[in-house]
Amino acid sequence: MTYKNIQWWKIAVCVLGVLMIAGAVTYTLITRTSASSAAPATGSPALSAKAANASPLGGTGEMKWVTDLNSKWASNDFIVVVFPGNDDLTGKANETVKSAAEKMREAGTAVEVMTLSSADPEFQSTLDRLAIQKLPSVLVLAATGQGAIVKGDITETKLLQAYLTLQKTCVPGSGCCGQ
Repeated sequence: MTYKNIQWWKIAVCVLGVLMIAGAVTYTLITRTSASSAAPATGSPALSAKAANASPLGGTGEMKWVTDLNSKWASNDFIVVVFPGNDDLTGKANETVKSAAEKMREAGTAVEVMTLSSADPEFQSTLDRLAIQKLPSVLVLAATGQGAIVKGDITETKLLQAYLTLQKTCVPGSGCCGQ
């Protein structure tokens, strides 16, 4: 082999690598643009989680209790949903949620707290879809379409962290991301 043949081979491999990277970047930009154009409008939040201790909330949109939330968004920035467990822990969680909601209101945020009944026919399927295995649990939803689930030890600190994280979260295509 001559020096020119070895050099040609290296150039061909380098060009092939650059073409592969360009293709991957193009694919990423195209799929990201498609995803942001399908993003929910701010007035009609879809459920998806992007916060610490959060679980994906996909697939809950067709549930009746979720569609009933649409009327509540007109006057609220956040909705906090409590999934009850046994009475002692649920009572403690309710007090913690009320205290955290009061602090959110003091910060000028309109918040509604609701408890989903364990007798609701969609209760168990909601738990399954949200991968909630320990009750009580709390779902914090923002008008931006983002949500966070606080599981296990429900503390005011965890609830306020979810609130602050969701308050800063932006849904692509909603206009709040500087777009």
